[in-house]
Amino acid sequence: MPDFFYSESEVLRLTPRKTLEENKACLSAIFHLPDNMDVIVKKFDSFGFSAMIVYIEGLVDTEKLSECVMKPLIDAKEEKNVLPKDRISFIKTDVLYATQVSEAETFLDISREILSGICVLFIDECEQALFIDLRKMPHRPVNRTNNESVVLGSQEGFVENLRMNISLIRKNLRTTQLVTEIIDVGSENKTKAAIMYVKNVTDEHIVDEARRRLKSISAKTLIGTGQIQQLIEDHPLSLFPQILQTERPDRAAAGLSEGQFAILTDNSPYALLGPSTIFHFLHASDDSFMRWQYGTFVRFIRIMGILFSLLLPGMYIALTQFHSHLLPMNLLSSIAEARANVPFSILGEILFMEFAFHLINEAGTRIPSQIGSALGIVGALILGQAAVTANIASPILIIIVAITGLGNFVIPSYALSIGLQIYRLIILFAGAMFGLYGIVLALFLITVSVCSMRSFGAPYVSPLAPKRSGKGDVILRMPFGFKRAKAFFEKKVGEEKTDA
Repeated sequence: MPDFFYSESEVLRLTPRKTLEENKACLSAIFHLPDNMDVIVKKFDSFGFSAMIVYIEGLVDTEKLSECVMKPLIDAKEEKNVLPKDRISFIKTDVLYATQVSEAETFLDISREILSGICVLFIDECEQALFIDLRKMPHRPVNRTNNESVVLGSQEGFVENLRMNISLIRKNLRTTQLVTEIIDVGSENKTKAAIMYVKNVTDEHIVDEARRRLKSISAKTLIGTGQIQQLIEDHPLSLFPQILQTERPDRAAAGLSEGQFAILTDNSPYALLGPSTIFHFLHASDDSFMRWQYGTFVRFIRIMGILFSLLLPGMYIALTQFHSHLLPMNLLSSIAEARANVPFSILGEILFMEFAFHLINEAGTRIPSQIGSALGIVGALILGQAAVTANIASPILIIIVAITGLGNFVIPSYALSIGLQIYRLIILFAGAMFGLYGIVLALFLITVSVCSMRSFGAPYVSPLAPKRSGKGDVILRMPFGFKRAKAFFEKKVGEEKTDA
């Protein structure tokens, strides 16, 4: 039994103790030593007094630890007549080669910093300790983006390292006005989050609201930006996302320059941009790298694809069941002949094909890449020739489902594409029950709900409703010379204080 014994709850409230033995007993209670073998505790003598370094193996750059900390401390042969109360400041200012050194306050802070890869140095007869930042977290290198691939523009994507992601944004946005605030998010297993904004460009009320929401998160464990997004958005029950999630540093830098803020977290290769309007989710990163004529044409194709994806199945069932008189006779005859041997109703046929399409899409996302081509061949055979031959689906429905799926794939935001898939089913049932009147009613209710939404106090369909002056890059991709100087959220949004 050691001379000093503490429970874990008692230790976390304590400040560093006076002797190394007592500090080690506190660390043993927190990290379950000696059972926990990746927590390294090393004692040594320096300048005539004893010291102890504590860190987690694998999270610290051992070469820097040896060169910047251990070597200057252990190689000190002569004794220094330094008073115990002055030892910490002496080691901090005159001995260590490390640049990021700070003083510890409580064992709660010490435990969190050790878990995040910080070294902690204890000095005998000192009721203080030093944090030494020599982190070398394992992370993958900067690679191409996976979900936001572009033809033109930067090919770099975020990684799972917070410091690296901040550096990537600063690489794209080189201004002294760019501010980075680090906030610990969560109640128990805290996650480091960074909120970035451009001073004198981003509205202060929006930044204050984002900071308040981050600090008010009481979840015990937060893995990444996806969970934070759900906890801080204005309308968590809505099917439309209100915060843009991007894996592209150049897109995050562009949003910051337009008055948005960015939230990054450790262990997440994404950044959250807010406030965001629905138009931010419809724009792709390479729109700005194209000539304005090309960008406008591509946006029209994208909008038409979204409309086809949202409305085509519902319009098909509404026209064939309730409004067949609106169809040309030749087309109506073709549909009737194609469905003559299909034993299911039109609604059952569409639901079956929609389920099969989503099943193959999800399987293609999760399946190993080596057999992805085999899945495509099997899916095409099952949904195409086999389904038609077995009279499970009509050929025209295969075309409709294919166009619907392609239209859904043109949406740049994955979160928005999932939301529109659910709305497509709602419109489908509305068309099956009430025809075109049901589709119009469903669209009206969706439009009303979207127009009533806000993102950190900013209207979700800004700058169209309410009408607001700003840059012209909303639906049309205007030439750069025709754009206004001010962007969506640049300062003037602050006049409308957030009411979230």
